[in-house]
Amino acid sequence: MLIVSIDSSLGSRLLVCEAAGPAADAPVRLEVLADAEQADSRRHAESLGPMLAGALADPAVADRALDAVVVATGPAPFTGLRAGLVTARVIGRVRAVPVHGVPSPDALARAALDELAAEGAGAVVLVATDARRKEVYAARYRARGADDVERLGDLVVGPPERAADLGGAGAVAGSGAVLHPRIAGGRPVLAAGSGDARAQVRIALARLAAGEALGTEPLYLRHADVQMPAGGRR
Repeated sequence: MLIVSIDSSLGSRLLVCEAAGPAADAPVRLEVLADAEQADSRRHAESLGPMLAGALADPAVADRALDAVVVATGPAPFTGLRAGLVTARVIGRVRAVPVHGVPSPDALARAALDELAAEGAGAVVLVATDARRKEVYAARYRARGADDVERLGDLVVGPPERAADLGGAGAVAGSGAVLHPRIAGGRPVLAAGSGDARAQVRIALARLAAGEALGTEPLYLRHADVQMPAGGRR
């Protein structure tokens, strides 16, 4: 399968990959054919179009039929997340291919758990990503097979102390743990971003193979800053 994967949880990352599996006990096989990235967390709308055009024009990709799009669904800052989702949906509409969503912390957890593979299947990682306002999105995860993850408890948003109180994790990951060292508590921070475009493809294929539906609605953990008034002015 030829898949476009988009993550706009922090900066913008877009890749085109050839993926196969999973099959029986074999994990997903993935080869990245084209890759583009920019780190500015406020230039998603300006960057994703040119990044996509460049990736699809790559000689390894050009003139090939696209099979699917995978996109990060957050939680993440509103503007960047929406830019990634809109770009993914436009590709799906124009190319007439399905679009699948994967929560950003799930992908980051998978990337971190890959680094912890030597510790065995029981390893637990605490993912904490930057939620701005001096807060983080946080949850604990363990591996579910070779490509997927299982979330242990709710995904929460709050001050770094709340994430630090989510005990039982042997490792930490994410941009929030980098910004707020108290979360790590002296442990090394793995997979220091807010999402992972490569890992989310593996998760998507594993979940699709298990018959799960992967919606693309954005995952928000806060109420909107702007609220409609409850009643008319007298």
